[in-house]
Amino acid sequence: MHTQNWTKRISLLISIMMLVGLLAACGGGNAGTGEGSGKEEGGTKNENTSEGDNAGTAIKGNEDYKGEFVLWTWEPEHPTALAAFNEKYPNIKLKRVNVANEDISKKLQTTIASGGELPDVIRIERGQKAKIFDMDILENLEAPPYNADKTILFDYDIAAFSKDDHMIAIPDDMSVAGIAYIKSLAKQYFGTDNPEEMEAIFTDWDVFIEKGKEALQQSGGKVKMFPSLGDVQQILKGQISEPYFDGDKLNVPMLESTITTLVKFRDSGVIDKLDQWTPAWNAAFGGEKYIFAMSPVWMPQYVIGPNDKKDDRWALMVPPGGGFIRGGSSHGIPKGAKNAELAWKWIEFTSMSQEGADAQKTDGVFTHFKKAYEDQSFTNWTWRNFGSQDIGEKFFVDISATTKDMPENINDLVLDEVMNIVLQTLAKDDSFGVEQAMERIQKELKAKSPNIVWE
Repeated sequence: MHTQNWTKRISLLISIMMLVGLLAACGGGNAGTGEGSGKEEGGTKNENTSEGDNAGTAIKGNEDYKGEFVLWTWEPEHPTALAAFNEKYPNIKLKRVNVANEDISKKLQTTIASGGELPDVIRIERGQKAKIFDMDILENLEAPPYNADKTILFDYDIAAFSKDDHMIAIPDDMSVAGIAYIKSLAKQYFGTDNPEEMEAIFTDWDVFIEKGKEALQQSGGKVKMFPSLGDVQQILKGQISEPYFDGDKLNVPMLESTITTLVKFRDSGVIDKLDQWTPAWNAAFGGEKYIFAMSPVWMPQYVIGPNDKKDDRWALMVPPGGGFIRGGSSHGIPKGAKNAELAWKWIEFTSMSQEGADAQKTDGVFTHFKKAYEDQSFTNWTWRNFGSQDIGEKFFVDISATTKDMPENINDLVLDEVMNIVLQTLAKDDSFGVEQAMERIQKELKAKSPNIVWE
């Protein structure tokens, strides 16, 4: 009898163990779905990768991410976004190391050469992007453990922040650009100050030049379209249909087309000869001598506003040829970074989530998280110089829809240097034409970078 009771107990125990095993197998199928797992929506693909690849590894909750990551940057992190991040990830600390934007690539090179420790994340200014990308030191952010979902960014971001067909940096602040204009001058010389009506008038740059000639004549030569040929160059560069370089090979016809348009602008007389970013150029925004200004997202707050104390003078429109990109920065993670996982959480939150987009907007920064812009209340943004116009909708809907961005390599930086030299001569010497400009560019490129192929 005693033996029978023991046998029954063993049988019952085996049945219970089998039942527990069966329940565990059924429940295990949800491990990578995000349901109750603490895995968030946002910039990481919701796949059974990274944590899910290791059977039996617990999915991390937000509080399980612990430690400090190092960020090299030239600007203070935005307070609302940082506070929101700290609330979501209370055990992650950010250590900020101040490095000027133009010094980041040099500091990276010297750190690598000396065997020093690289940061966990780098802020990369657009002008330094090609140089840093060319160093081949940044992680593939589409691979585990990051699994960046690039579909949540804008289409024009993908190629611009990729190398070898995968993203190695995530754009931080919006830098989409249109053109702004002084409403009273537009009304006087073009018969309207309405942005949509202005866009219907200025269908291409040839029309723009002709209308500029009319304004120049009517004003007795006092009113011009732009203060600087450099402004026009920035716009045209942002509107090219394909990159200037394919590796070391220069797209000469594309470049010659840009130079031809610049010469046409110069010869028309509708552009003044001021140099960009000089005191005279800055002061021009408060005057009534120039109808138009290039206007990236940051321009109202940081350039037009400080230089024009009057309210409701400006309006924003889509340029002939569509929107373009001017400025902006991104974040990349160096290969072998000690705290890459923590750094990724920072990038993912601030640039690839709705929470981060909301927090960044409070700090005056618009991220590249595309879904946020589907909500009209999010895109709504006014600025005193532009009166009641919803410049947020104009930037993030109308202009953004016409914007493209091109990948650049190290040769583009050399071309930028050469173009700055050539622009000075173009603006001030009317006898300097397309042929002379192209010859000068070829000569300068050969001296600075002999590897460039001119075809």
